[in-house]
Amino acid sequence: MSLPRPGDDSAPSLFSPAFFVLCGTSALCVLFLIVRAYQTELFRHGFLLWNLFLAWLPLIASMTAAMIASNRVIGDGVRKVSVIVLGVAWLLFYPNAPYLVTDLIHVMQEHYWTWDSSSLILWFDLIMYFLFSWCGLMLGYLSMFQFHKLVEGFLGRAAGWLFVLVVSFLGGFGVYLGRVIRLNSWDVLFSPFRLIDGVLSGLDRHGLVFTILFALLILIVYLSIISLRYGSFGGMREPVRRSAKP
Repeated sequence: MSLPRPGDDSAPSLFSPAFFVLCGTSALCVLFLIVRAYQTELFRHGFLLWNLFLAWLPLIASMTAAMIASNRVIGDGVRKVSVIVLGVAWLLFYPNAPYLVTDLIHVMQEHYWTWDSSSLILWFDLIMYFLFSWCGLMLGYLSMFQFHKLVEGFLGRAAGWLFVLVVSFLGGFGVYLGRVIRLNSWDVLFSPFRLIDGVLSGLDRHGLVFTILFALLILIVYLSIISLRYGSFGGMREPVRRSAKP
């Protein structure tokens, strides 16, 4: 069981085009907040910035793990331990990425009494919240993909896909703990007993249904995007060029 090396198919690329697209999308999200605050003379969406920052933490953890795993200067044992430790940290932070989807509820709460399909502020908010949500889902996808490939390099392809399936459900449960139970990732260190009580209270029918819903969302987004890496739709393939007959 060796770590993937640079050049291997199982070694995830760090600064892929998706990474830079996410940087640009995050900057656009901040710009949307600035424009909204300027137009309405009211800044009331600071929580979105904080949630976006938290959503970046799992990607930072996965990129760090991938860099350590591909570093041949570091001993193999140290690399394995470092990747495992970063993997645990990533798992704790990962739900912060899909959690941004739950912020869409604020669109309904803020516009419930003034719901008007011709209102520009309504559509502005809808697009803004969707961009934040999409950014969170993509941050989660990219970080999961990097750890997917690391696990695959450790234990094989079957274990890699089992990892994706398990993390999807753990991520869904983490979103439930954050949105409904109101727990945070750092409660593991600073409020472990509150975390235990929250986890136990989430083990009911309501928590199960919520977890399954978000697990399906995470899994479908992941499978949809990763499938684009292995082929394209038949109608979008490059036409086969044949040499002209003499």
